[in-house]
Amino acid sequence: MSNRDFDLLLSASIRNGGLSQEQIARILEFKLFGNPSGYLLLDGTAIGEIPSTPASRSELRKPDDTSERLLLQATALLGEPIGYVQESGGAIVNNFFPQQMQSRAATSDSFDTELDLHTENAFHAIQPDYLLLLCLRQDPAAEAITYIASVDRILERLSYEQQAFLLNEPYNFFSDYGASEKNQRIDINKHQTVLYGDPDAPFFRFDPHFMVAYSERAQRALDTLRGVAWEVVEPVRLSRGDLLIIDNRRTAHARSPFTAHFDGNDRWMQRTFATCNLRFYTERLGKASRIFELVTEL
Repeated sequence: MSNRDFDLLLSASIRNGGLSQEQIARILEFKLFGNPSGYLLLDGTAIGEIPSTPASRSELRKPDDTSERLLLQATALLGEPIGYVQESGGAIVNNFFPQQMQSRAATSDSFDTELDLHTENAFHAIQPDYLLLLCLRQDPAAEAITYIASVDRILERLSYEQQAFLLNEPYNFFSDYGASEKNQRIDINKHQTVLYGDPDAPFFRFDPHFMVAYSERAQRALDTLRGVAWEVVEPVRLSRGDLLIIDNRRTAHARSPFTAHFDGNDRWMQRTFATCNLRFYTERLGKASRIFELVTEL
Protein backbone atom coordinates (compact mmCIF):
# COMPACT_ATOMS: atom_id res chain seq x y z
CA MET A 1 0.00 0.00 0.00
CA SER A 2 1.37 3.42 -0.95
CA ASN A 3 1.87 6.15 1.64
CA ARG A 4 -1.02 8.13 0.16
CA ASP A 5 -3.35 5.13 0.20
CA PHE A 6 -2.41 4.38 3.80
CA ASP A 7 -2.97 8.00 4.82
CA LEU A 8 -6.43 7.89 3.25
CA LEU A 9 -7.22 4.65 5.11
CA LEU A 10 -5.91 6.10 8.38
CA SER A 11 -7.99 9.25 7.94
CA ALA A 12 -11.10 7.17 7.24
CA SER A 13 -10.30 5.03 10.28
CA ILE A 14 -10.07 8.02 12.59
CA ARG A 15 -13.41 9.38 11.33
CA ASN A 16 -15.25 6.06 11.17
CA GLY A 17 -13.34 3.25 12.84
CA GLY A 18 -16.26 1.69 14.64
CA LEU A 19 -15.16 2.20 18.25
CA SER A 20 -17.84 3.43 20.64
CA GLN A 21 -17.37 6.51 22.79
CA GLU A 22 -17.00 4.26 25.82
CA GLN A 23 -14.29 2.21 24.10
CA ILE A 24 -12.46 5.37 23.00
CA ALA A 25 -12.55 6.64 26.59
CA ARG A 26 -11.16 3.35 27.90
CA ILE A 27 -8.27 3.44 25.42
CA LEU A 28 -7.39 7.05 26.28
CA GLU A 29 -7.60 6.30 29.99
CA PHE A 30 -5.26 3.32 29.52
CA LYS A 31 -2.81 5.49 27.59
CA LEU A 32 -2.79 8.24 30.23
CA PHE A 33 -2.91 6.19 33.41
CA GLY A 34 -2.09 2.57 32.51
CA ASN A 35 -3.02 -0.21 34.93
CA PRO A 36 -1.18 -2.84 37.00
CA SER A 37 -1.81 -5.56 34.40
CA GLY A 38 -0.19 -3.60 31.57
CA TYR A 39 -2.92 -4.38 29.05
CA LEU A 40 -6.47 -3.49 28.04
CA LEU A 41 -8.97 -5.94 26.54
CA LEU A 42 -11.98 -4.75 24.53
CA ASP A 43 -14.16 -7.72 23.71
CA GLY A 44 -16.57 -8.33 20.88
CA THR A 45 -15.81 -5.37 18.62
CA ALA A 46 -17.43 -5.24 15.17
CA ILE A 47 -14.92 -6.47 12.58
CA GLY A 48 -17.09 -7.00 9.51
CA GLU A 49 -17.00 -9.93 7.12
CA ILE A 50 -14.00 -12.21 7.53
CA PRO A 51 -13.18 -14.57 4.64
CA SER A 52 -11.65 -18.01 5.09
CA THR A 53 -8.24 -17.95 6.73
CA PRO A 54 -5.63 -18.04 3.96
CA ALA A 55 -2.89 -20.64 3.91
CA SER A 56 -0.20 -18.27 2.70
CA ARG A 57 0.51 -14.57 2.23
CA SER A 58 -0.05 -14.90 -1.52
CA GLU A 59 -3.61 -16.08 -0.84
CA LEU A 60 -4.49 -13.19 1.46
CA ARG A 61 -7.65 -11.49 0.16
CA LYS A 62 -9.84 -9.37 2.43
CA PRO A 63 -12.23 -6.96 0.64
CA ASP A 64 -13.93 -5.74 3.84
CA ASP A 65 -11.67 -3.24 5.65
CA THR A 66 -13.84 -2.91 8.79
CA SER A 67 -11.27 -4.62 11.02
CA GLU A 68 -8.40 -2.58 9.63
CA ARG A 69 -10.23 0.67 10.26
CA LEU A 70 -11.11 -0.31 13.81
CA LEU A 71 -7.54 -1.40 14.54
CA LEU A 72 -6.06 1.78 13.08
CA GLN A 73 -8.52 3.99 14.97
CA ALA A 74 -7.43 2.36 18.23
CA THR A 75 -3.77 2.68 17.24
CA ALA A 76 -4.12 6.39 16.44
CA LEU A 77 -5.67 7.01 19.87
CA LEU A 78 -2.48 5.64 21.43
CA GLY A 79 0.06 7.31 19.15
CA GLU A 80 1.38 7.10 15.60
CA PRO A 81 0.94 3.80 13.69
CA ILE A 82 4.37 2.51 12.61
CA GLY A 83 5.82 -0.53 10.87
CA TYR A 84 9.14 -2.27 10.32
CA VAL A 85 10.66 -3.44 7.04
CA GLN A 86 11.27 -6.90 8.50
CA GLU A 87 7.68 -7.22 9.77
CA SER A 88 5.43 -8.36 6.92
CA GLY A 89 7.48 -6.42 4.40
CA GLY A 90 6.84 -3.09 6.09
CA ALA A 91 3.06 -3.37 6.28
CA ILE A 92 1.59 -1.34 9.14
CA VAL A 93 -1.33 -3.73 9.60
CA ASN A 94 0.19 -7.21 9.97
CA ASN A 95 -1.87 -10.34 9.33
CA PHE A 96 -0.85 -13.53 11.12
CA PHE A 97 -2.18 -17.01 10.53
CA PRO A 98 -0.62 -20.50 10.63
CA GLN A 99 1.77 -21.26 7.78
CA GLN A 100 3.19 -24.74 7.32
CA MET A 101 6.63 -23.40 6.38
CA GLN A 102 6.76 -21.57 9.75
CA SER A 103 5.76 -24.60 11.79
CA ARG A 104 8.70 -24.60 14.21
CA ALA A 105 9.82 -21.00 13.79
CA ALA A 106 9.72 -18.52 16.66
CA THR A 107 7.44 -16.15 14.73
CA SER A 108 3.80 -15.07 14.90
CA ASP A 109 3.06 -17.26 11.86
CA SER A 110 3.99 -20.41 13.77
CA PHE A 111 1.41 -22.50 15.58
CA ASP A 112 2.92 -25.65 17.14
CA THR A 113 5.66 -23.97 19.14
CA GLU A 114 5.47 -21.67 22.14
CA LEU A 115 6.60 -18.07 21.81
CA ASP A 116 8.42 -17.27 25.05
CA LEU A 117 7.89 -14.10 27.06
CA HIS A 118 9.44 -11.11 25.35
CA THR A 119 9.14 -7.37 24.82
CA GLU A 120 8.50 -6.50 21.18
CA ASN A 121 11.68 -5.30 19.45
CA ALA A 122 13.57 -4.88 22.73
CA PHE A 123 16.81 -4.38 20.75
CA HIS A 124 15.45 -1.66 18.45
CA ALA A 125 16.17 2.02 19.07
CA ILE A 126 12.63 2.70 17.84
CA GLN A 127 10.75 0.34 20.09
CA PRO A 128 6.94 0.40 19.87
CA ASP A 129 5.18 1.83 22.89
CA TYR A 130 2.05 -0.24 22.30
CA LEU A 131 1.23 -3.51 20.59
CA LEU A 132 -2.35 -4.10 19.43
CA LEU A 133 -3.77 -7.52 18.57
CA LEU A 134 -7.19 -7.94 16.97
CA CYS A 135 -8.63 -11.43 16.72
CA LEU A 136 -10.42 -12.06 13.43
CA ARG A 137 -10.86 -15.78 14.06
CA GLN A 138 -10.09 -17.91 17.09
CA ASP A 139 -8.51 -21.32 16.55
CA PRO A 140 -11.35 -23.91 16.52
CA ALA A 141 -10.23 -25.65 19.72
CA ALA A 142 -9.55 -22.33 21.50
CA GLU A 143 -6.07 -23.54 22.44
CA ALA A 144 -4.15 -20.33 21.72
CA ILE A 145 -3.43 -18.29 24.83
CA THR A 146 -1.64 -14.94 25.02
CA TYR A 147 0.29 -14.55 28.26
CA ILE A 148 1.14 -11.12 29.66
CA ALA A 149 3.55 -10.37 32.53
CA SER A 150 3.56 -6.78 33.77
CA VAL A 151 6.53 -5.10 35.39
CA ASP A 152 4.31 -4.07 38.31
CA ARG A 153 3.54 -7.70 39.13
CA ILE A 154 7.17 -8.71 38.63
CA LEU A 155 8.56 -6.03 40.94
CA GLU A 156 6.27 -7.19 43.74
CA ARG A 157 8.33 -10.41 43.84
CA LEU A 158 11.82 -8.92 43.51
CA SER A 159 13.88 -7.59 46.38
CA TYR A 160 15.29 -4.07 46.43
CA GLU A 161 18.73 -5.49 45.67
CA GLN A 162 17.42 -7.48 42.70
CA GLN A 163 15.64 -4.43 41.31
CA ALA A 164 18.75 -2.27 41.75
CA PHE A 165 20.83 -4.86 39.89
CA LEU A 166 18.43 -4.92 36.93
CA LEU A 167 18.40 -1.12 36.83
CA ASN A 168 22.19 -0.97 36.54
CA GLU A 169 23.44 -4.19 34.91
CA PRO A 170 23.73 -3.98 31.10
CA TYR A 171 22.91 -7.00 28.94
CA ASN A 172 23.79 -7.40 25.28
CA PHE A 173 20.47 -7.46 23.39
CA PHE A 174 20.85 -9.28 20.08
CA SER A 175 18.77 -8.36 17.04
CA ASP A 176 16.49 -10.90 15.40
CA TYR A 177 16.43 -8.70 12.27
CA GLY A 178 18.66 -9.44 9.34
CA ALA A 179 18.83 -7.34 6.20
CA SER A 180 15.35 -8.36 5.11
CA GLU A 181 13.96 -10.99 7.47
CA LYS A 182 13.37 -11.91 11.10
CA ASN A 183 14.24 -14.78 13.43
CA GLN A 184 17.99 -14.35 13.35
CA ARG A 185 20.42 -13.68 16.23
CA ILE A 186 22.79 -10.86 15.35
CA ASP A 187 25.13 -9.02 17.71
CA ILE A 188 24.51 -5.29 17.14
CA ASN A 189 26.48 -4.19 20.22
CA LYS A 190 23.29 -3.07 21.96
CA HIS A 191 24.07 -2.90 25.69
CA GLN A 192 21.15 -1.88 27.87
CA THR A 193 19.50 -2.62 31.20
CA VAL A 194 16.32 -4.58 31.77
CA LEU A 195 14.74 -1.88 33.95
CA TYR A 196 15.07 1.76 32.91
CA GLY A 197 13.47 5.16 33.41
CA ASP A 198 12.09 6.16 36.81
CA PRO A 199 13.48 3.70 39.42
CA ASP A 200 10.23 4.00 41.38
CA ALA A 201 8.12 3.12 38.32
CA PRO A 202 10.52 1.64 35.77
CA PHE A 203 9.97 0.58 32.21
CA PHE A 204 10.83 -2.98 31.24
CA ARG A 205 12.63 -4.59 28.29
CA PHE A 206 13.04 -8.35 28.15
CA ASP A 207 13.80 -11.02 25.56
CA PRO A 208 15.82 -13.82 27.21
CA HIS A 209 16.53 -15.75 23.99
CA PHE A 210 18.19 -12.65 22.54
CA MET A 211 20.04 -11.42 25.66
CA VAL A 212 23.61 -12.20 26.68
CA ALA A 213 24.77 -11.76 30.29
CA TYR A 214 28.30 -10.60 31.11
CA SER A 215 28.70 -12.60 34.31
CA GLU A 216 27.34 -15.64 36.12
CA ARG A 217 25.53 -13.31 38.52
CA ALA A 218 23.87 -11.52 35.61
CA GLN A 219 22.80 -14.85 34.09
CA ARG A 220 21.33 -15.99 37.41
CA ALA A 221 19.45 -12.70 37.66
CA LEU A 222 18.09 -13.21 34.14
CA ASP A 223 17.00 -16.78 34.92
CA THR A 224 15.32 -15.64 38.13
CA LEU A 225 13.56 -12.83 36.29
CA ARG A 226 12.24 -15.19 33.63
CA GLY A 227 10.91 -17.53 36.31
CA VAL A 228 9.20 -14.70 38.19
CA ALA A 229 7.71 -13.34 34.96
CA TRP A 230 6.11 -16.69 34.20
CA GLU A 231 4.80 -16.90 37.77
CA VAL A 232 2.86 -13.65 37.41
CA VAL A 233 1.54 -14.00 33.84
CA GLU A 234 -2.09 -13.33 33.13
CA PRO A 235 -3.58 -15.60 30.44
CA VAL A 236 -5.82 -14.06 27.78
CA ARG A 237 -7.74 -16.26 25.35
CA LEU A 238 -8.86 -14.15 22.38
CA SER A 239 -12.00 -14.80 20.36
CA ARG A 240 -13.55 -13.08 17.33
CA GLY A 241 -13.64 -9.30 17.71
CA ASP A 242 -11.46 -9.13 20.82
CA LEU A 243 -8.96 -6.27 20.76
CA LEU A 244 -5.96 -6.63 23.06
CA ILE A 245 -3.80 -3.56 23.71
CA ILE A 246 -0.44 -4.24 25.39
CA ASP A 247 1.83 -1.61 26.92
CA ASN A 248 5.08 -2.75 25.35
CA ARG A 249 7.30 -0.75 27.73
CA ARG A 250 5.76 -2.23 30.87
CA THR A 251 5.14 -5.87 29.96
CA ALA A 252 6.42 -8.99 28.28
CA HIS A 253 4.06 -11.24 26.34
CA ALA A 254 4.05 -14.81 25.04
CA ARG A 255 1.80 -17.20 23.10
CA SER A 256 1.02 -20.86 23.61
CA PRO A 257 1.12 -23.43 20.80
CA PHE A 258 -2.15 -24.37 19.11
CA THR A 259 -3.43 -26.73 16.43
CA ALA A 260 -3.73 -25.72 12.78
CA HIS A 261 -5.74 -27.59 10.12
CA PHE A 262 -5.23 -25.37 7.04
CA ASP A 263 -8.89 -25.68 6.12
CA GLY A 264 -9.86 -22.00 6.17
CA ASN A 265 -10.92 -22.04 9.84
CA ASP A 266 -7.54 -21.46 11.50
CA ARG A 267 -6.66 -18.65 13.88
CA TRP A 268 -6.23 -15.25 12.22
CA MET A 269 -4.85 -12.20 14.00
CA GLN A 270 -4.15 -8.64 12.95
CA ARG A 271 -1.47 -6.53 14.64
CA THR A 272 -0.31 -2.93 14.71
CA PHE A 273 2.36 -0.98 16.59
CA ALA A 274 2.01 2.53 18.04
CA THR A 275 4.71 4.99 19.04
CA CYS A 276 4.34 8.18 21.05
CA ASN A 277 7.64 9.65 19.77
CA LEU A 278 7.52 9.76 15.96
CA ARG A 279 8.52 13.43 15.69
CA PHE A 280 11.54 12.83 17.91
CA TYR A 281 12.60 9.88 15.74
CA THR A 282 12.16 12.01 12.62
CA GLU A 283 14.35 14.70 14.15
CA ARG A 284 17.09 12.25 15.11
CA LEU A 285 17.06 10.29 11.83
CA GLY A 286 16.55 13.31 9.56
CA LYS A 287 13.83 11.46 7.67
CA ALA A 288 10.05 11.35 8.00
CA SER A 289 8.67 7.84 7.72
CA ARG A 290 6.33 5.42 9.43
CA ILE A 291 8.33 2.38 8.28
CA PHE A 292 11.71 1.66 9.83
CA GLU A 293 14.63 -0.57 9.05
CA LEU A 294 16.90 -1.71 11.87
CA VAL A 295 17.95 1.33 13.93
CA THR A 296 20.52 0.63 16.64
CA GLU A 297 21.20 4.16 17.90
CA LEU A 298 19.51 7.55 17.76
